[in-house]
Amino acid sequence: MRLEGKIAIITGGASGIGLATAEAFAREGASVAIADLNGAGAEQAATALPGEGHLGFACDVTDSTRVTQVVHNVVERHGRVDVLMNNAGVDKLPGDGFEQAIERREPPILHITDEAISKMLSIHVSGAMYFARAAVPSMIEQRGGAIINVASIAGLAGMGAPAYAAAKGALLGLTKSLARELGPYGIRSNAISPGVIATPMTEAVPDAFLEPMVKATPLRRKGEARDIAETAVYLASEDSAFVTGQQISPNGGIVIA
Repeated sequence: MRLEGKIAIITGGASGIGLATAEAFAREGASVAIADLNGAGAEQAATALPGEGHLGFACDVTDSTRVTQVVHNVVERHGRVDVLMNNAGVDKLPGDGFEQAIERREPPILHITDEAISKMLSIHVSGAMYFARAAVPSMIEQRGGAIINVASIAGLAGMGAPAYAAAKGALLGLTKSLARELGPYGIRSNAISPGVIATPMTEAVPDAFLEPMVKATPLRRKGEARDIAETAVYLASEDSAFVTGQQISPNGGIVIA
């Protein structure tokens, strides 16, 4: 029970990595608030978690007002926030140029639209900053907390469409900045950079892109959502009490640094 009594918020927690992490956190004793664009899915997932005090919220992470409301509701119910996991994200958007690039064997940057650039950055970077801004006051008050940002090997090695790689790279920068700013208050900030993970999101990625990546992975397989969830448990718990400003990349060896 490494997270016994902890209050955690997980964005994008209704499916995939977020749901697996919510289940892992709950098994370790945390009360989990799931915030997801799919509000019904968030409520259903929260109800199914073991333990007590779990909450589900409909939340568009690009809506700063709604983000503030969600965090306020969690603090009102539980009195604080101990763990924030910024997991909400997408790896494909209409207009991102990715499919055209595969079909025409051209760089995606030639086909990406203004809307796709703006939305990709808004979801991953602005959303994480909105949630951090809303949750950090509670952490400062209690002189402790853990922020976990879900980045990607795209941000480490430039893999994937340019807007996605840029957004995930920016998230790594945010992770480091928050670690420096918030360390004096006992708040840790770290990132997880998954490799190719079997989730509903990656199912939508063309096989022409994913298959070569799996073949290039030394372990010769996709990762599982639980691989990321267990990493998140470590970063949320006191097992990582002296770890901040770092990124951990469960990627099967496709990126080795």
